[in-house]
Amino acid sequence: MLAAYIRILGLVAAFGLLWMGCEGEISPDGGEPDGMEEDGSVPEGDDVSGADEEDSVDLAREEDRPDESGADDGGGADDGGPRTAYQICIDKINALRATKSLPAYSRWESAEDCVDGQATADEQAHSPHGAFGQCGENAQNECLGSGAAGIEGCLQSMWNEKDQPGCSGCDACADAYNPNCPDCDFYGTETGDVCGHYVNMSAKYFHQAACGFSDLGGWAAIDFR
Repeated sequence: MLAAYIRILGLVAAFGLLWMGCEGEISPDGGEPDGMEEDGSVPEGDDVSGADEEDSVDLAREEDRPDESGADDGGGADDGGPRTAYQICIDKINALRATKSLPAYSRWESAEDCVDGQATADEQAHSPHGAFGQCGENAQNECLGSGAAGIEGCLQSMWNEKDQPGCSGCDACADAYNPNCPDCDFYGTETGDVCGHYVNMSAKYFHQAACGFSDLGGWAAIDFR
């Protein structure tokens, strides 16, 4: 499995993650999170030093209070062909959700330019989830190093977190956000098994996802709401 570092943004980012992805940061007041440790030091190991490695995954981040409104879809950044990296990213997430008979996330196109900016800023600063919260997201996963070409593999590695012993209870909490879900180690702090990316991708309380890609070509972020 690709090395996974989750920083959960907005319920947790990333995934980007950020609960943060692409990982879990929790904001007790439901506002903008202060960041796990802004250096990305929350596990899937005790640091995020592999951030520059190909196909590595950072810690998901998530906020305390998800938006369950199923808000608007908007119009957005889609300057490739009929099936761009943005659409490929969403299609992969929804294909994985379908294996659990979960409803598809709608593509949050109006946020894609903003999420591109988050991925770019994070890669420039070498700081997973450093720009978390800037696009109105509740959670974020983040892929570090594989770029658009590796997005499907990165998302698959995030989804595979469900197969870890420390994530065996995550599906039981998919209906509503539960920071104390039994046998679901969102940040990996209890068992070393990070579950946050999978939690963000399989949640029933999110309705939309937006993928973004760094202008530098390495990092990608996935925001959820």
